[in-house]
Amino acid sequence: MTPAAAVRAAIPRDVADLLRALRSDGFGAYVVGGAVRDVIAGRVPADWDLATEATPDQLRSLFPNATYENRFGTVGVPTNGGMVREITTFRADSDSGDGRHPDRVTFLPRIEGDLARRDFTINAVAFGLAPGASRRADPVADGAIVDPHGGIDDLANGLLRAVGDPAERFVEDALRMLRAIRFVARFNLTVEPGTAAAIKRDAPLAARLSGERIGAEIEGILAAAHPARALQLAADLGIFAAIAPALAAEWNAEVGTRVEEVGNAALPDAPDPLGRMSELLQPIADDEDVAALLESWRRPRATVTAIQQIRALDRAVSVAEQEADRGNLDGAALRIVAAATTGDPRDAARQVRRRVAAGRAGRSAAALLSACTQGDEQQLPAAANDLAVGGDQLVARLGRAPGPWVAALLAQLVDDVAHRRVTNEKEKLLARSEQIVATEGRDPIA
Repeated sequence: MTPAAAVRAAIPRDVADLLRALRSDGFGAYVVGGAVRDVIAGRVPADWDLATEATPDQLRSLFPNATYENRFGTVGVPTNGGMVREITTFRADSDSGDGRHPDRVTFLPRIEGDLARRDFTINAVAFGLAPGASRRADPVADGAIVDPHGGIDDLANGLLRAVGDPAERFVEDALRMLRAIRFVARFNLTVEPGTAAAIKRDAPLAARLSGERIGAEIEGILAAAHPARALQLAADLGIFAAIAPALAAEWNAEVGTRVEEVGNAALPDAPDPLGRMSELLQPIADDEDVAALLESWRRPRATVTAIQQIRALDRAVSVAEQEADRGNLDGAALRIVAAATTGDPRDAARQVRRRVAAGRAGRSAAALLSACTQGDEQQLPAAANDLAVGGDQLVARLGRAPGPWVAALLAQLVDDVAHRRVTNEKEKLLARSEQIVATEGRDPIA
């Protein structure tokens, strides 16, 4: 199937309706950018964006329910498909004072000028009909590919190349450097030498980007099936030095491979975005430095907390592996630690699997994983709220005033049940609590 036929077959009905509405009013109508690229690459597009020479005012006249809340010529049009599709007027961008957005835009009459402002050739491909085409022509059935910069060939050859002069592209918009790394990861591309040289020269500009933009791009890189080579490229070209100095200072050639293996699609925990992020930041020793970096990337508080929990559990697993190497295999204790650390005892096995995948596990990791997995399968208690008795019942049975001893006794009962010294039944647990107190002859906590 030709690229044009592939795009033609993939266009959603509501997008086709918008193209035809534009064409019937005499305007050129094109599908542009990522949607065309993704279809040609054999992927399902996340978004379908359109471009036309119609100005925002003309678009709002044609689509009365449209919204226009920016100065870049992009109008949002609600469709019958329940989507809001973006239609942008062909434009050229001026210089950028903030290294991200153009200071002003100039609307253009032809698609070729609009494609010339785009970042990479693989994104500078359009499909549709020019304004000079016959009014009887259909923008879908009669549409054609417009590819003035050879993006289709570059995609087929696995090449990422800047549109025009790469020396200009990243000064215009520094985010394009991180996008380059993401495209390398997503499409398994090689960066064209001139483009790579321009990224290396301009990498310090990435430090000026908003943390939210940086964090989103990092997560996009980690979400790719094979991010290892792209991550190494980010290190080699100086991107990490600009956006994550603490990581760049500790970087080594194994990090990218470890990250990729942690999220391997063949593993039972895949996809594992938190595991991959934790593995990416694993070379940074200090938890506070990791939290500061994630916060600078404007990651949600829940993400920062989860990464800190994974790091704490990773240290606990390392200790458990060392103990297992010495003959003290205790998956039950590790599940208890996991429940206390993350709230889920199954995270013990999950973290062992991550360490195994990353090649950081001890020689007894398989045995430790088996022990943790057995506890998960049998749903052995690993926290006080898993027990068949509660603190009030212990107070009543033992006739003691509430106090710190209750939590300590519950913890002992959890340990006993997890290690199968007693079954998780109310009366047996109450009897065991009496035995513990009687044996100690005092409160479980001094």
